[in-house]
Amino acid sequence: MPKSSLAFRLSQSTVGFAAIALAAVLWAIAATVASSLFQAGVSPLELAMLRSVIAAIGLGIVHQWQPQPKLGNWQILALGISLALVTLAYYIAIERLAVAIAVVIQYTAPVLIVVWAMLKNRKAPALSVTIALIAAIAGVVLIAELPAGDFELDGLGLFMACLSALFFASYTLLSESVVATYGAVGVMFRAFTVSSLFWIAFQFTQGVPEALFVPDHLWSVLFVGLGGTLIPFSLYCWGIEQVQSERGAIAATLEPLAAAIFAWIGLGQTLSVLQIWGGILVLMAVVSLQIKHQQS
Repeated sequence: MPKSSLAFRLSQSTVGFAAIALAAVLWAIAATVASSLFQAGVSPLELAMLRSVIAAIGLGIVHQWQPQPKLGNWQILALGISLALVTLAYYIAIERLAVAIAVVIQYTAPVLIVVWAMLKNRKAPALSVTIALIAAIAGVVLIAELPAGDFELDGLGLFMACLSALFFASYTLLSESVVATYGAVGVMFRAFTVSSLFWIAFQFTQGVPEALFVPDHLWSVLFVGLGGTLIPFSLYCWGIEQVQSERGAIAATLEPLAAAIFAWIGLGQTLSVLQIWGGILVLMAVVSLQIKHQQS
């Protein structure tokens, strides 16, 4: 392989991981902003609806319509529904469970993706992927301080947390399957249009979400829609096209680490020894994936 071609592939891989890392950071910041909105009286489901609408409108403006082969329309529909339901399932889970438990269960999604790839390809995952997967999941468990917690469990909460992991895995795999056809922006525009229609239909049964339109909430809501939805989901979709879904989902486990660091810097919270070790494990997992991906 010519050196220029190899350098280009290495650059694509590096930028792909960087895109997913940036998406994880934006998701973590948006989660903190969303939490402040919830404390101010905004319903989580109302915010989920408006963030989908904002993302769909923003992506529609960015996206330039061009003739596209009508391939995978059912996948776009399934992707949009997965994006809507992952939020619904996760919000119900954190309402009924400790956030630490919900986060850990949701981030078992990479396990589901690796298992799916193994069944689809009829071969075991690469050893580097398996080791990185174990390290990343262990890191998330430590960052959430699960070993040190005394948590109450709820059946419905556990079920919804498991569903959130399933929908996380499904939108990752579905994004990978159609991104080559529509491009990251095209995929996310179509998916969030479907998601918006789902949420608008739901909101019709709930009435006008007045708390969302309080002037003091405007900039926070816009950030969740743009900085916490439109940009990171597009980055994640593009990133998994560069590095594959298994590696991309493992890299996304940087989100809990970013959230812990942001809480430490911005909110004055402390980082425990468990969280520091968890962060090291997640970083080692992502860096090792990048190195192995370049070598292969």
